[in-house]
Amino acid sequence: MADSAFTQQAAESASIIALSPEKEAEFERITRSLQEYTGGDIIRKVLAEGRTVKAYWGTAPTGRPHIAYCVPLVKIADFLTAGVHVKILLAVLGVPVDKLEFVTGSSYQLKADYTLDVYKFHALTSVREAEHAGADVVKESESPLMSSMMYPGLQSLDEQYLDVDFQFGGVDQRKIFMYAAHFLPRLGYAKRAHLMNAMVPGLSGGKMSASDPKSKIDFLAQPADIKASIKAALCPPGEIENNGVVAFIKAVLIPIQALRNDQASAKGEKPPVGEGSFVSEGAPEGTLFSISRPEKFGGDVHFKSYEELEKAYLAEEVHPGDLKGAVTDALIKLLAPIRKAFDEDEEWQEIERLAYPTASAAPAAADKKVKKKDVRKSAPTEEERAALRAAKEKEKAEKAAAKATAEGHPLKPAELQQASQAAAAAPAAIASGSGSSTSCVTTTNLPKLKLLAKGKVRDIYSLPAPEDQDKLLFVATDRMSAFDVIMNNGIPSKGITLTTLSLFWFDKLKDIIPNHVLTPSPSSCLATPSDSWSQFPRSLDEYRDQLEGRSMIVKKCEVVKIEAIVRGYITGSAWSEYKKSQTVHGINMPAGLVESEKLPKPLFTPSTKADQGEHDENIHPDKVKDICGAELAEQIEKVAIRLYTEASEYALERGLILADTKFEFGLLADPTKPNEKPQLILIDEVLTPDSSRYWSAADYVKGQPQASFDKQYLRDWLIKEGLKAKEDVTLPEHVVAETRSKYEEARNRVMGLGQFSK
Repeated sequence: MADSAFTQQAAESASIIALSPEKEAEFERITRSLQEYTGGDIIRKVLAEGRTVKAYWGTAPTGRPHIAYCVPLVKIADFLTAGVHVKILLAVLGVPVDKLEFVTGSSYQLKADYTLDVYKFHALTSVREAEHAGADVVKESESPLMSSMMYPGLQSLDEQYLDVDFQFGGVDQRKIFMYAAHFLPRLGYAKRAHLMNAMVPGLSGGKMSASDPKSKIDFLAQPADIKASIKAALCPPGEIENNGVVAFIKAVLIPIQALRNDQASAKGEKPPVGEGSFVSEGAPEGTLFSISRPEKFGGDVHFKSYEELEKAYLAEEVHPGDLKGAVTDALIKLLAPIRKAFDEDEEWQEIERLAYPTASAAPAAADKKVKKKDVRKSAPTEEERAALRAAKEKEKAEKAAAKATAEGHPLKPAELQQASQAAAAAPAAIASGSGSSTSCVTTTNLPKLKLLAKGKVRDIYSLPAPEDQDKLLFVATDRMSAFDVIMNNGIPSKGITLTTLSLFWFDKLKDIIPNHVLTPSPSSCLATPSDSWSQFPRSLDEYRDQLEGRSMIVKKCEVVKIEAIVRGYITGSAWSEYKKSQTVHGINMPAGLVESEKLPKPLFTPSTKADQGEHDENIHPDKVKDICGAELAEQIEKVAIRLYTEASEYALERGLILADTKFEFGLLADPTKPNEKPQLILIDEVLTPDSSRYWSAADYVKGQPQASFDKQYLRDWLIKEGLKAKEDVTLPEHVVAETRSKYEEARNRVMGLGQFSK
């Protein structure tokens, strides 16, 4: 309870009425962990007389229910376990609900005596008093609606007509509560007690609100969405104020675990640990919250109170990444039963779909009719694509020449050549599918498909058809990240650019190693998105606007937990390490190397592939053997170096230096040959500006940093503006345009598109 003078006075007043130890314990449970309460003597009087305390909590959700509702629900659980009769709209948690009552306002608000009291109440108050009462909960306006003026009075009358002893809400309701305490006695009604919870900040700082998607997590969120939201949450190291992650532990997770422990104790059982709790196996007795960490970072840490956790976080003994990981796991456990009940209840799914039609988590009751688009039945051949490009180039050149001749200015030979080159830029738009479009796909919403994972750029879904259970849908969004932080806005068509370039490289490198791509055919990378879309299942047509040009259907496989980085030049983190120790990933290197210098031979410098929310760790190649086994480790190294060598030689022909790149691999088992070893395949993305460092060969000068065709421009801008690793960054238009230009130039150079077609 807050130690404000007002609260202290209320507590002193409440202490006048003596209670038995049992009733004192009930009073303590009713009033614990609040920021403030008034009228404690009213509650004590009811308890002393042996009557059931009656409470009311009202809420008007403005969107889908989210985890902020856990804050009042946890406190309501306290009320219920203390024997309070609660009148409420929502309830969750495994607590007794025999004294829980759901009430609709229309059950009493249409009666004559209530209507008369509405007139009486508002005859006593003024516009200024009504505005003041609703100041923290009603939107301000120069000319407010009468309904907003009446709202505080109607909420005040609820206390009388619901026949309660106290009203419960957030501390933002305080002015309305005091309004009720002042005016209800003037109508001849009893004054009620008021209990107030602290306001918990949202995940992005500020208030957790349904209108701000970044601030909250839905009750029906998938694990992948929970991981992504917590990973992006504002959680500055060593800071508590406006830290939504820490606040959620304080207001929800630790109280829930304490409640579970109390329930176990009442049954004569040990407090729950492991699955179904927020305490890990082997934790000391009395632990309320555990954080799992690798031994090299200090091992698991356990806390018996919020105060212990806060002290450790302020001292930076707990890293934000570890804290986020623990909260992610706890939230997935907390919300799993809700999601399970929802998935098993068709009636609930239909209600949810009707209530929130634009953001439904449930499949639609009936398939929507999709307008058919004019698409090819099959992908064009190489000859057809070449003929199409040639025809378009010729047509544009002829039109330009005819127009000039008609105007009396026939084109000179040099101008004719320029017109032809301009026409040759058409394949860039064909490959990107973007043209001059500025639209951006930063989130995907495919309600009939299950979201399995959500990374910085890609969303991964399972496919609904039974015959497709061995496949996955990869969607490259336009999200943009730097320094492990996702920007507020994306880069238009970035996902299409990455997908197009990956398909190109998958096709070009297929003779070295097979890959996971099934649809579209990698050889179709130069086809129009419309042509490529014809290869996708028609069941995905309703999501075409989100998927076309930026998605792949791939083989499901076991991901190798190694990122196979190959370096041909010394730059980036490798250069930083070399300057300190003359090593790269622990490998001894020759003396005298300078920044950006070409290495004697390509160097395999792997890293671990960390789970979302954690950082990859650079490792010595020998450590790959410990993770994958000696045979697989040797195979990965050989294949990765061969892939890099072939790609770098091709890139150099296109005027690009491939300084370094990252490959990812999977193991694909053949179900018809269970005794054979799984096949190593190339997965994820390949040789894109997101996974590779491309430099201009013409501008290369060793001994200094190089301009890159990747997100380095964005990183430099963030550093210059003091925004490195900062949350809630919106990129200005010129930064978006320049970043997009660099990505598309890298694609065009590699694939020989537009001005780079010769």
